[in-house]
Amino acid sequence: MNIPALICIAVLSTVTSGCTSSSYGNSFTPVQTNQAPNQYTLKIYTGGFAGPEYAKKDLDVEAKKFIALHNEYIDYKIISSSFQLIPSGVTFIVEFIKES
Repeated sequence: MNIPALICIAVLSTVTSGCTSSSYGNSFTPVQTNQAPNQYTLKIYTGGFAGPEYAKKDLDVEAKKFIALHNEYIDYKIISSSFQLIPSGVTFIVEFIKES
């Protein structure tokens, strides 16, 4: 193999393996307001070139676990999200929806 091909392979390996996200053991924390009883916040940390879409996948996994533990909730919706560069991550505010 020639040098440019090896460099290309190394760069592609770094880019594709560097897309990660995780909650690192964080759990949903209630939003501190009397007007939002079913709203919670959770930060999903991202690495490499992972962006908000990778973080949403982890959020979905964590939200489904939360719903499984809290029978009063049947679904959730994202109220807002904000990206932070250092440490890299997305903080979500979600509202869990109760069964009518």
